[in-house]
Amino acid sequence: MTGRETRQYWINQLTEYWESGFTIQEYCELKDLPYESTRRWISQLKKEREHGENKEAPLDFVEVTLPVTAGSNRGAGIKLYSNGVEICIEKNFDRDTLSQVLEVLKGLPCSGSAEQ
Repeated sequence: MTGRETRQYWINQLTEYWESGFTIQEYCELKDLPYESTRRWISQLKKEREHGENKEAPLDFVEVTLPVTAGSNRGAGIKLYSNGVEICIEKNFDRDTLSQVLEVLKGLPCSGSAEQ
């Protein structure tokens, strides 16, 4: 294999690795690749890209998903704000719980005025 063929081989392998979701170790074992060579080519291709030596190489896009945490707004529901109270209702809310919350709120004295 010539240097150019070898380089293209590693570009193909690493593109597949980046799309696989595996760790480097897992991918190397799966494809029977030498771990140290894989690391060396990753480093070399990153350096080339950072220094603009390989301007013809396509850019790879990676999908990033944010972890969902308690209290985060997932955009699938609504938020209600009133007098400093925030109520978040998600898409698949529990109707019984919401009914209980609304009953409690109905029983509270209204502290706001029409001028607010």
